Amino acid sequence: MSIRRRLTLLIAAVAAAGLVGAGCSEQSAALRVGDTTVSQSDFEDQLDAFAQLPGQEPPTGELPDSFTQSFVAGVLGTRIEFILGEKVFDEEGLELTDADIQNIRQQARNQLDGVPADLRRSLIEDVARRAKLVDHLGEEQYSSALREAADATHIEVSSRYGSWDPDQYRVLPPKGPVGGDTDTTQGPGGQTSGGG
Repeated sequence: MSIRRRLTLLIAAVAAAGLVGAGCSEQSAALRVGDTTVSQSDFEDQLDAFAQLPGQEPPTGELPDSFTQSFVAGVLGTRIEFILGEKVFDEEGLELTDADIQNIRQQARNQLDGVPADLRRSLIEDVARRAKLVDHLGEEQYSSALREAADATHIEVSSRYGSWDPDQYRVLPPKGPVGGDTDTTQGPGGQTSGGG
């Protein structure tokens, strides 16, 4: 599959699921993958940003200021893939060049309109890293390497957003109502409300 085709598919996944850079709040983490943490406040800001990407059906739930569980799980799942992918990338001794980043920036030029500059930069680097790693390993070996990295890494998702299933390598939605000290709660009909 060409880099352009993979990028198109990945950007489509971004539009449906979102991708974000990691934050650093230890006490209110939405996600922990090894030593990398995404805070709840950063995660909710990122959900809001990616929910507004052009050319997609808004992933809004039935409750006010809410997103569907599949959207939230997709954001988390894709973020986990990028964190694990960066680990494999480093282990393979690969280096992300300015040319790699520029290539993805040109291909994604209009697809990330509305995404704040720092998130856009992080996303482009993540996509560039993934594309280079897939080219280096091939699709099948890339998937295998990610599974091995996931098996060797502690992955924890905040219960307000769901849970990590290590057997299926994916984020599962919360099992029931989840409350907390932020605006994000699990509601009826498979909805997760968030900031915004």
